[in-house]
Amino acid sequence: MSDIAHVPPGLLTLEQWDALELDPTRRWELSEGTLTMSPRPQLWHQRISKRLTRLLDDHLPDGLEALPEIEVITRAAFPPSVRDPDIVVVPDRVFEHRPVRVAATDVVLVVEIVSPGSRGTDHVMKLHEYAAAGIAHYWIVDPDAPADRFLAYRLDSEIYRRATALDAGRVRLNEPVTMDFLLEDLTGRG
Repeated sequence: MSDIAHVPPGLLTLEQWDALELDPTRRWELSEGTLTMSPRPQLWHQRISKRLTRLLDDHLPDGLEALPEIEVITRAAFPPSVRDPDIVVVPDRVFEHRPVRVAATDVVLVVEIVSPGSRGTDHVMKLHEYAAAGIAHYWIVDPDAPADRFLAYRLDSEIYRRATALDAGRVRLNEPVTMDFLLEDLTGRG
């Protein structure tokens, strides 16, 4: 286990981020040079992630792959930001150089599954950050929301525009992949 007491003072660079030895039982991100931590996802969260990753892999065209929890550099310039989305869709070519993380310019889609304590970050902060980084598509799965439990966004110029995706418990999407499934298939709830 690592000790965050050894985090350098001030905003971190990507090099300092890479040099940190952080507790793997937590989830770490770098937000504008500031280290952020959250607990590892709970079982229900992981089940949704696994099911959606499998659905994506079954429907993505050749040349694209869905991966859980890979780091995405949303801002490389100082102060940098590195996010750890729940699911990332990338083209196969990103694997050629065996990167530790991927640049936002190589990401087709990011998916965040809302956990207790992440609603504001996922719906506001990351919505803005992923758009500013140029990621074409952003989905949010929010199983505990009273409405809007699945949101799909498409980049339009420099901001996300919401796309119609969820209707009466059924998710229908045409971009970046054509999919049609029941939200209950992910969550196990009606």
